[in-house]
Amino acid sequence: MAKFLVLGAGLVAAPLVAYLCRRSDNKVVIANNVLADAEALSTPHPNASAEFFDVTDAAALTKCAAEYDVVLSMVPPPFHPLVAQACIAAKTHMVSASYQSPEMLALDNDAKAAGICILNEIGLDPGIDHLGAMQIIDEAHKGGETIEAFVSWCGGIPAPDDNDNPFGYKFSWNPKGAILVLLNQADYMRAGVAITVEAENLMGWACPVRIGGLDLECYPNRNSLFYKDIYGIQEVQTLIRGTLRYPGFCQIMQLAKALGLFGLDPVTTQAKDWRGFIGEMISTTELEALKTEAKPTAWAALEWLGVFSSEVLPDGNSPLDKFCALLLEKLSYLDGEKDMIVLQHKFIIKKTDGTKIYKSALLKSMGIPYGFSAMAATVGYPAAMAAQMIADGKIDQTGLLLPVTKNIYAPILDMLAQENIKFIEHIWQQDEMTDQDFIPELC
Repeated sequence: MAKFLVLGAGLVAAPLVAYLCRRSDNKVVIANNVLADAEALSTPHPNASAEFFDVTDAAALTKCAAEYDVVLSMVPPPFHPLVAQACIAAKTHMVSASYQSPEMLALDNDAKAAGICILNEIGLDPGIDHLGAMQIIDEAHKGGETIEAFVSWCGGIPAPDDNDNPFGYKFSWNPKGAILVLLNQADYMRAGVAITVEAENLMGWACPVRIGGLDLECYPNRNSLFYKDIYGIQEVQTLIRGTLRYPGFCQIMQLAKALGLFGLDPVTTQAKDWRGFIGEMISTTELEALKTEAKPTAWAALEWLGVFSSEVLPDGNSPLDKFCALLLEKLSYLDGEKDMIVLQHKFIIKKTDGTKIYKSALLKSMGIPYGFSAMAATVGYPAAMAAQMIADGKIDQTGLLLPVTKNIYAPILDMLAQENIKFIEHIWQQDEMTDQDFIPELC
């Protein structure tokens, strides 16, 4: 019997819990600061239970963690180091789907000394993208081939038949995290040259791209250069990882940012409606100038959303808090609507004879109406699969881990295929393709 502690009861926890509970000999406890949410997740499963828990109580967390084989931290990323420290003290393994932060990586030696593994970035992006990329990279390197270019795009978007608003986007949880990412700079490499896209230019970088029969747009995400070391592709000359959206999204967000709606500082306002609030943040002259410069479709999208209207201003300390409240109100998935995951890797691989091959790997996954969303499934399932492998002794490395070794990625890719979550690969020979045709978004 394996015992799992799931911290957090958000949307991605539902498929995670369901997967772990398929084995009747597993015991799964969902601990959350809102007991009703944890109970809603545990009720369908005889071998799951719920309890109230405050993850900031370090002493209680350490004591609790010691009772389990694996702790799955599905709480917001700032809390992961607290959970990791408790797991180290309790000598209990840990899994999270979030990016491995410097604060987490600093715990590597402590985790090794405790004899535990802390596996991060085992969700969708990051997560499944690592699995699919490393399978291709390892296969190429095994054959003496080198990776000349690696381009990876991933996005969670509405399914085409539920894409019915001017943004081409919907939220199934608080939008703040998705918006904050747009405030980061991005770093990537093109033809051996490192390129930085400053945060203020990120949305302006967006390029059209056609993937899986869909017309989309892409933009770089965070620091792609880290993945030369993570993926062991020091030879790579072009390297970029980024995000997919429907066309027009980036122009809309660039305009929202110019209006001050991404502001993080607390504001005091006398305005009762959106029109008055915008008038406090930006002068009439500046507003007219922005309207003249903006794409008409982007301006119309924000009009549709209500930021220039007499609609009541939501609560919130900062402009971003208020904007996110409006986004969640107007851009939420309705019951029965479907989301979709689109993930594509593109590799230019140099063979031992000097010729090139062009390889793409495409994963498309659709949410189930009234069931798990594609986003929840592609985050929750791989995290659960990894936790089960750790509990079964199939992952025996210690310290801070990423899912980039074959003993982790190969079995999880096989298990994901059983859930109909899988990559479809295509290969073109050098006489069938050119660099420009293969990665036109970077040419």
